[in-house]
Amino acid sequence: MNNLLSVDLEDWYHFIGDPAVPVYEEWVNSESRVEESTDILLEILEGLSITFFVLGFTAEHHPGLIKRITSLGHEVACHGYRHEFVFEMGPEAFRKDIARTKAILEDLTGQPCVGYRAPGFSIRKQDLWALEVIKEEGFTYDSSIFPGIRTAGGISGFYPYPQVLRLEAGPLVEIPVSTTRLLGITTAFCGGGFSRFFPGSYIHKKIKKINSRNQPAVVYIHPRDIDPHQPRMELKYFNRFIYYYGLKKAEEKFRHLVSSFAWEGFCVFASRF
Repeated sequence: MNNLLSVDLEDWYHFIGDPAVPVYEEWVNSESRVEESTDILLEILEGLSITFFVLGFTAEHHPGLIKRITSLGHEVACHGYRHEFVFEMGPEAFRKDIARTKAILEDLTGQPCVGYRAPGFSIRKQDLWALEVIKEEGFTYDSSIFPGIRTAGGISGFYPYPQVLRLEAGPLVEIPVSTTRLLGITTAFCGGGFSRFFPGSYIHKKIKKINSRNQPAVVYIHPRDIDPHQPRMELKYFNRFIYYYGLKKAEEKFRHLVSSFAWEGFCVFASRF
């Protein structure tokens, strides 16, 4: 079975929800490491075709990288422009944000941009209006729902596997990130800091369990997740732990994960619904 693998294309300073992070006005003067780390990911992913959820800001400042990703056969999807929580934008600002980013990405790649993922999976139950906007703006699938509670969003009890949502604006394929139950809590286990925290054997076991239910595991990574040399921010304790834990062994761990399972991109998967 093919599982679904994606890269959230962000730089080290695109963390949200902590006062130590550089503000937007400081981004252009911050050292960028996204190309160096993404090149390593692209080498690991050689021969595969997966999905890159790209920030509009990153695309505008690294257009050559986006074109290179496309030339290697990967899908480029939308991750918003400035990596802002959906619930902090509101409907009008959200619509402008995703429309702007969609146009940037389509201009760079020459291909339709049909997928979206909210920064921080920040669509909550009270923010489901965002799914209507996503569909109205021409996207065919979304991967913004975290089927549990988290600090920046999540919807407890949401169906944890891909499905077609019947919206007023039309059908939208929803592809939630994979989760598991641990100590009575729904948690991610194969994305971002979670993939660095949990042992590789545990992650592989959980993916196989999802596959045994005839469902794909939905896995994500950021370029910064394999970069032990990135600048260190003075984040709050928990944020610092989840952001920097396990960086030294992360690249080797990701290589093993990629080689252990079959993978495909979100657009190809969603087209079969």
